[in-house]
Amino acid sequence: MSVAQSQRLFQALFSKKKIDQELAKMILVLLKIKGEQAGELAGLVRVIRKLEKPIPHKSLPYLVDGCGTGGDGVSTFNISTIASIVAAGAGAHVAKHGNRSISSKCGSADLLEALGVKIDASPKRMLKALRECRIAYFHAPLYHPAFKTLQSLRGELAKKKIRTIFNLAGPLLNPLRPSRQVIGVFKKSLIPVMAEAAKKLNLIHVLIVWNYDGTDELTTTNKSLLAQLWKGRIKMTTILPKTYGFKTGNRTALKGGNPKLNREIASRILEGKDRGIRRDVILLNAAAILYASGRANSLKEGIKLAVRSIDSKAALHALQQLSKISHGTQ
Repeated sequence: MSVAQSQRLFQALFSKKKIDQELAKMILVLLKIKGEQAGELAGLVRVIRKLEKPIPHKSLPYLVDGCGTGGDGVSTFNISTIASIVAAGAGAHVAKHGNRSISSKCGSADLLEALGVKIDASPKRMLKALRECRIAYFHAPLYHPAFKTLQSLRGELAKKKIRTIFNLAGPLLNPLRPSRQVIGVFKKSLIPVMAEAAKKLNLIHVLIVWNYDGTDELTTTNKSLLAQLWKGRIKMTTILPKTYGFKTGNRTALKGGNPKLNREIASRILEGKDRGIRRDVILLNAAAILYASGRANSLKEGIKLAVRSIDSKAALHALQQLSKISHGTQ
């Protein structure tokens, strides 16, 4: 379907006071079987955006989001969330958009909550955090009322491990509407779909990533594919760990667990105590966020900034400030 056709379909679906759950299920499953296309994804995002009010905010330099579709089934520790904190410590304004765990034991919300952040703080308080410590968290369920009408259906499909077009739309629905993003996808075929959808939505600088080890992140365990959308043009690149000075590691080292375990992993990285493969992966992903934001002119420059962010404790300080501001103690 084209963007216009997709918009008409989803407008009709959401226009009813009570959505026909069976009809919605049929549409989502048929799109899944057919294979979702960029026009369909962009059309859905436009419809949902019209149903919601973006959070008004003053322009901020280097505003960016780093998140993924999830659903890769690998259950790594919270790479994009920790990388977002490091990128904030290096000068990017990171509006982290996320949710609780769906396919793993610990989602971005679960980790940040374990680290002391009040994840349901008001938009006003999170905007204050974004201005003052350059990192904020926007909890998806609070900002997407359109999704609530399909909550039971999405839960039913999730239990059957059926990922639908709504999973793909999530990263494109940040309530601050950043035009710069890093988006991880759970399978290779979604890279061009997500890149083309971002282009149709007029985003400026977006990096779509997928790793051959199956993760929706850049890792040092294998080569990664990266699609870069920059001012309307899309370019595919292969990322090799050795190009950036990293040794190839074992994927088992990236395994995460429950919020308590992932909090310990995050703390060790941010405190500079972990200097192994986990740190390397965070540096690489933080570099991608910094590059997408415009704070760094390349991944290599982004890595240097990320190293400084951790070693100077700037990233740790950003997290501590976010916790205080979210609770209203600062």
